[in-house]
Formats: sequence, C-alpha cells, structure tokens
Amino acid sequence: MAEYTKHPSFANLYIGRSQCSGKQALYGSSIKHSDIITLKISPSYIGRSLHNDHYYVDTQPYIEIDMSQAQFAQAITSLNMGEGTPVTLRRLNGQYIEECPFEDKRTQFDTEFSTDMNTVVQKFDDDINEIESILAQKRSLTKADKERILAAVHHVQRVLGSDMPFLFSQFNRQMEKTVTEAKAEVEGYIHSRMDDLAMNNLQGKVSAEESLGEGNNGERISEPDEGMTMGGM
Repeated sequence: MAEYTKHPSFANLYIGRSQCSGKQALYGSSIKHSDIITLKISPSYIGRSLHNDHYYVDTQPYIEIDMSQAQFAQAITSLNMGEGTPVTLRRLNGQYIEECPFEDKRTQFDTEFSTDMNTVVQKFDDDINEIESILAQKRSLTKADKERILAAVHHVQRVLGSDMPFLFSQFNRQMEKTVTEAKAEVEGYIHSRMDDLAMNNLQGKVSAEESLGEGNNGERISEPDEGMTMGGM
C-alpha cells in the first residue's frame, strides 16, 4: 500500500509548450504569440510504493507564467545577468491574472516621434520669433543678444546632430528586436509542427505493426493434404 508524504517545501517544476487558438500578448514582447512556453510551479507530495518514490502535484499551481520562444532562450542562457527576463504572469495561488495588454511598438514610436517633433517645432518657432524681435528692435546687438541667438543655433544643431540620430537608432533597435521575436515565433511553430508530425508518423507505424502482428497471429495456415500428395505421385 502506498504511503504519501507532504511538506510545505515540496514542489514540482513543469516546463512545456502551449498553443493558443488566437494571438496572445506577452509582457516584454513587441508581437503577439500563438506558440508559447509555459512554466508552472506546483505543490508536490511523494507517494512511496514498491520500494520506489513517485512524485505527484496538486491541481492548482502556486504560479504559472508564459514566455515567448525568445524569452525562454534568453532566460536559460543569461544566468546572473541584469534583472532577469520579462515573463507574463497567468496564475498566482490558483487565481487567474488579468490578460496582459498589448501595445504596438511601431504605433508607440509614431506617437512619441510626433510628440517630440511638435515640441521641437514649437521651440524653433519660439526661438525664431525671439531672434526676429531682437533684430527688428535693435540696430546693434549686445553681448546678451548674441549669446541668445547662438543658444538658439546650438539648440538646432543639437537636435539635428544628436537627438534625431539617437531617435532613429532606438527605432532601428526596436525593429531588430521585433524581427528577432517574429523569427523565433516562426521557428518555434515549425519545430512544434515537425514534432507533431514525427509523433503522428511514429504512432501510425506502431499501429500498423500491431495490426500486422494481429493478422499473422489470427491467420489459419492449412496443412497439405497427405492423400492428395500421395495421389499426385
């Protein structure tokens, strides 16, 4: 008879691939996913029978998280680096968590760029109006006037020479990240389908062999008729 042992420190870790009927948003990912990696940590207990240990889990996990293919690869290859990898919390102590919101990074960059450009244009307009006022009201420029005009010119130089290139580099960096995530999603989907096809093919071969074996065992082999054999001699 089996003996069961429980303890608060006992837990099981499960990592598997999950497929969603639709696209799901994941925290820290710039695309939606249908093929994700699921990790669960559940309460566990030991069943002892026939001189062997068997490990069981309760139905409700302590915690369940989802990751993209790229996030899972980053998590297992980036030990002791930074603050860790973003993951999406699905369940905590048996309670489902509200779905992760999704924000399109391209739309986000468009909005941020428009806001930044409106601020820059407004600042340019203010500087131009001030310089025009200085030049219109004064025949000779004071030191303070010259410094103010130079400050406006330097501001334009900084925006065009530093701020804009930085913005474009950040945009390219995000697009490269998005492409990498999309590639990982496609590769994960292909590998998953190949695994399914290989398993179905293997199951088909096993079923065919079992059917062939049953046919051979059930087939009746007739013995040659001795009388007919003698008569033919």
